Amino acid sequence: MERESEELAAWAAEVLNRGLLSENREEIRRAFVGWFVRHGGAGSVPAQITSPFEGPDRPDGTDDPDGSEGPDASRRSDGSDGSDASNGSNGLNGSGGSGGSRGPEEALVEVEGRHFGAWLQSGKGGALTDLFELIDRFEQTPWLPEPTSHRAGPTARSSGPAAQVPDPTTRSPEPAAQVSGRTAQHAGHPTRSPESTAQLSGPADRQSEPPVQLSGHPTRSPEPTAQLSGPADRASFGDTVGYYGGNYLGPVVGVLNQHTYATPPGVFVVPDPAGWPTVEDADLVTLGVRPAGRRSADQGLPPYVPRDIDETLRGWTARDGLLVITGGPLTGKSRTAWEAVVRESGPGTRVYAPAPGTDLRGLPALLRGRHGTYVLWLDELEGHLGEHGLTVGLLAELKALGVPVVATMGDDAYDTHRFEGGTASRLMTLARSERVRSGWSEREVERLTGLRDDRLREALDRRGATSVTQYLAIGAELRAQWQRSGRSNSPHRYGHLLIRAATDLARCGVTGDIPRRLLEEACRSHRAGRPAEPPDTESFQEAVDWAVQPLHGVTGMLVPGAPLRVGESEETWRPYGSLVADAQQEAERAVPEAVWRCALEGTKYDTGVHLNVRATAHAVFSARARDGDAGAMHMLSLLSENEATALDWLRKAVDAGKTELAGQVGERLLGQGEAEEALPYLRAAAAEAAAKPDGPRARLVGQAHLVLAEQWLRTAADSRDMAATHLLGDLLLGRGDLSEAMDYYINAEMAGYAPVARSAAVSFLLSHEEEAAEVLLARAAADGDERAADLLADIRKPRQSLEEAADYFAGDGMLDATHQAVVAEKEGFPEEARQGYEQGHARGDAYAAYRLALLLERQDDPGEAVLWYRKAAGMGHPAARKALAERGEDTATVGE
Repeated sequence: MERESEELAAWAAEVLNRGLLSENREEIRRAFVGWFVRHGGAGSVPAQITSPFEGPDRPDGTDDPDGSEGPDASRRSDGSDGSDASNGSNGLNGSGGSGGSRGPEEALVEVEGRHFGAWLQSGKGGALTDLFELIDRFEQTPWLPEPTSHRAGPTARSSGPAAQVPDPTTRSPEPAAQVSGRTAQHAGHPTRSPESTAQLSGPADRQSEPPVQLSGHPTRSPEPTAQLSGPADRASFGDTVGYYGGNYLGPVVGVLNQHTYATPPGVFVVPDPAGWPTVEDADLVTLGVRPAGRRSADQGLPPYVPRDIDETLRGWTARDGLLVITGGPLTGKSRTAWEAVVRESGPGTRVYAPAPGTDLRGLPALLRGRHGTYVLWLDELEGHLGEHGLTVGLLAELKALGVPVVATMGDDAYDTHRFEGGTASRLMTLARSERVRSGWSEREVERLTGLRDDRLREALDRRGATSVTQYLAIGAELRAQWQRSGRSNSPHRYGHLLIRAATDLARCGVTGDIPRRLLEEACRSHRAGRPAEPPDTESFQEAVDWAVQPLHGVTGMLVPGAPLRVGESEETWRPYGSLVADAQQEAERAVPEAVWRCALEGTKYDTGVHLNVRATAHAVFSARARDGDAGAMHMLSLLSENEATALDWLRKAVDAGKTELAGQVGERLLGQGEAEEALPYLRAAAAEAAAKPDGPRARLVGQAHLVLAEQWLRTAADSRDMAATHLLGDLLLGRGDLSEAMDYYINAEMAGYAPVARSAAVSFLLSHEEEAAEVLLARAAADGDERAADLLADIRKPRQSLEEAADYFAGDGMLDATHQAVVAEKEGFPEEARQGYEQGHARGDAYAAYRLALLLERQDDPGEAVLWYRKAAGMGHPAARKALAERGEDTATVGE
C-alpha cells in the first residue's frame, strides 16, 4: 500500500509541477490533498504535492546536487529515512532544507511508467481527467481501508476541513502548521488500542502543550514524533505518524481525520527476470494445466496429443504480440497454449507467470536491455486486466521488446471482455484468438491412440459425452468430491452411498443406464448386514439431485440416462466413467454379495445386460472359489443353470465353512431321493437350528427327522414289525402316497394288527370305498379310538351343498378367492369365477392362473388361455408348465 501511495503521489505531483494544470492548481491540490488525508495509504501526505518545482531551477535558486528530491528522496544510500537535520524533519509540520538545481532530464526520471508520459501528451484536459480517474480507481482498491470515524479518543472532534496547502512560492519562515483535534493514522500496528496512541497538538483550549514544532531543528525532538515511512525494505518500529515521500521546502498544514488500524496484505512484486524458470524447467501445473493423476501410480501429466489448431499457430510470435487461447471448461486451453510457447521458443527462454492482480507496469523497465528471450504467460487472462495489468500500452511496449504474451480465457469471459465494452475490449481486438474445441476430430483421436498411453486410452473409452481433456481433468475433482461426502458429518452421506452403489453395479457388469428401482435396491443391499447408521438427512431423490450437479460446468458424478420403458417410463442414471475406473482399481474392496444378487435379479429387464452380469460374476467368483472362498462357491451355485453343478458348488461352500447352507444341501439331496447323502447336512442344519431356532431351520430339522423316521421305519417293517408297518403307512399317507400306504395297512391287517383299523378306514374313504371304511371305523370306535368315532359320525352326515362350500370359502384367506371361484364355476357362473381367479392371481396364487387358463380353454379362447398358462408357469405351477410343454413351448424360459 505504501508503494502504491508513493507512486500515486509522484504522478500527481509531476502533473502539477509541470504546469499542465496551472489554472486549476490550487483547486486540484486542495481536492487531492483532502482526499489523500482521508484515504492515504500510510496516513501521510506526500511532500511532492506541497513542494513542486517549476523547471530546472527551484524558486529559491538553489540546486540539489545530491538528488534528494523526488519520490525516492527519503531513501539514502545508507538506508536511512532522510529525515535528518540537514534535510528537515519530515513530520507533520516542517520546512525542508535547501536544495539544488535539477535539469529536465533528471526530473523526468523521478516518475517511471506510461502514466506520466500519457499525461504529458494528452494536455491539460486529459491530464485532469486521468488524475481524477486514478484517484477513483485507487479509492476503489479492495485493500484500501474505509474511512473510520471518531476513534481518536477523548480529544477527537468532528471532521475538519481538507488540508490547506499554501503556495510553495511564498516561503513562510514560521512553522505555522497545526493539526486538528484528531489522532493521526497509525500504520503497522493493527493490534494497538486507540487509547494508547499519541495525541497530536490541537487547539489551545483543548491541549495545554504547545504545537509540535518540527521544522528546522538540528536534532530530533526527544518527544515521540512522527516517523517517515521509509523504503519497503526498512523495518518500521512503533506507530508512525506524518507526511512522507519527499523533502519539505515550505510549511505544511494538514488535517488528519482518519484513525485506522490495519495491516495491508503483501504486494505482488515482479521478480528479477534472471530468476524466471526456463521453458524446459517450467512446472505446467503451476502454469494452470490441470493435473490428471487420480491414483498413486499416475506419474505426472500424460503426453500431449497434438490438436488440429496447432498447425495454425505455427510462427505466431512473428505476427502477433498477444495470443489468447479460448474454449469451454477443461478443454485443454492451457496445455494447447503451452505447446504453442514451446514450439516457438528457443532453448533457455524464460517464462514469467504472474499471480492475478500483480502490478505489471514495471515489466518493460525490468526487461529493457536484457539479453535472452522472454515470454509473459497469463493463464485466465481476465485476472490480469485493468490499469495495473495488461493494457494496450503495456502490450505495445512488450511487443517492441520482442516479448510475446500468451494467455488463456474461457469462452464466456472472452465474450464479456471482447464484445461488452470496457477497458479490455480494445486489448482483445489487438489479440489473436484461437478456440480449442471440446470435441475431438478423427485425426486427433488417431494421434491419441498412437501414443499408447493408458490414461489417454482410458479417457477415450470412458469419457461419455465429455472430451478427453475434460475426463482427465475432472476425474480427480469428482473423486475428491465423492470421498469428502463420505465423512460422518457430511450432509450427503446418502449421496456417497448412491455413488458407491452405482459404481458397484457397474463393476458387476451393469453396462449403460441403471433404472431407479435397481439403484435404490442396490443402496439397500449395501446397507444389509452393516451396523446401524444415523438416520439419513436426505432422501433418495435429494441424493440424486446432488450427484447430478455438474462440477466446473462439465459433468456430475451421476449422469442422467434415457428413460427405461418397462411398463411405465422409469428414470435411469449411470456413474461417470472416471468413478467407475477408480472403483475397479479398488482390488482390496470386493462388491458385497448382496449387491451381486441384486444385480443378477434386477437386470432381467434386459437380456444382454443380464448375460453380461452373469459372465462378469462367473469370472470374478471362479477365481475366488479356486482360492477357497466359500462365499464365491455359494455365488457360483446361484449362477449355475445346471442343477447338478449348482448342488456341487453348494456342497463345496458348506464344506468350506458356510454351514448355514447345510439345510439347503440336505433339502436338495432329499428332493433327489439321496437320503443317505442328505443326512449329514440335515444333522448339521438341525444342530445349528437347536442353537438358534427359526422357521426355516426348524422346518429342516423336522424334515431331517421325517427322513430318518422313514428310513428306520422301513427297516423295522421289513423285519415284520407291525407297529412300524402301521406308522410307515401313516407317514406315506400324510405325504399323499395313498397306494403305498394302503399296501402297508393291508399287510398289518392281514397280520391281525387291530390298531391299524382307523388308518385303513381313512385310506378307503379317500378311495371312495365308504362302506368298507364305515366297517373299519365302527371297529376302531368300539375299541376305544375316539378319533375313529368322530370320523364315523362325520361320514354319516349329509353331503355338503355347493352353497355351504361357498360360504365356507367366503373368508379373507390368501387362497379363499381361488377356492370360491372354483365353487362358482361348479355352480355355472363363469364370469364370477373369472373374477375370483383374477383376484386369487393378484394375491400370488399360481393355481388361480392355472384354473383361469382351463376355464378359457373350455370357453374356446385358446389365445388368452395360453397367456394365463404362461403366468401360472412363470409362478412355478407344475400343471401349467406341463400344459405349455404339450403345446411345444420351452418352459425353461417362461419365468423370464
